Amino acid sequence: MVYKIRNKGFGAVFSGTGNVRAYPARKTMVNPDLSTHVTLQVQITRFTGMRVLHNYRNISRATKQFMMGDRFFEQLMILTIREHYFRPMYYKAPIENTFFLGRTLADLTDRHYALFANNQHPLQLAAYNEYNTFLQDLHDQASAARDEEDGQRFTQAIGEAESQLNAAEGETLSMDDLSDIYIQVRGANRARANMALNTLSKSGEINDYLEVRRPYGAAE
Repeated sequence: MVYKIRNKGFGAVFSGTGNVRAYPARKTMVNPDLSTHVTLQVQITRFTGMRVLHNYRNISRATKQFMMGDRFFEQLMILTIREHYFRPMYYKAPIENTFFLGRTLADLTDRHYALFANNQHPLQLAAYNEYNTFLQDLHDQASAARDEEDGQRFTQAIGEAESQLNAAEGETLSMDDLSDIYIQVRGANRARANMALNTLSKSGEINDYLEVRRPYGAAE
């Protein structure tokens, strides 16, 4: 099997795959000292590091072809794939002691690539749902109107707070003041939307619990 990578500097980008955690050693000791060696490694896997990098390149290309040229979504997806794909490279456990782990990772990336190429990978399906929800909320007129109204209330609250400051003496609102104003504005929005977090009554009972609670041990 031949792996062709056109970009000659591709392997230099991900330096983390150049260590023993990514693929086994290239040389095997053929004349070990049997008095000191307890086990003998006889199988060696070559080109594992290249397979891992090559499959990452294939997965990134296969993923972007289903995104209809949306550059923002492509960037989000590539960052997500890169985070998950190269996570084993940062493990603190001594995984290099398992000589076949590099081959296992390479074989696993082959299976992931098959799912990405058929647009059926769970990561793709979850990303589509989340991004569609994001676009739906972004283009919703009611949501845009609420966001604009919230921004106006926030600006008005800042103006009221600044009117009480002595601007001639150089007094300004700090980040803590702005955070408090933002929390107050958002709290007022939750109250208007009937999203109050106080669900317990004075007696400690849940307000929205309609059934009268029976004493412990009472007959059903």
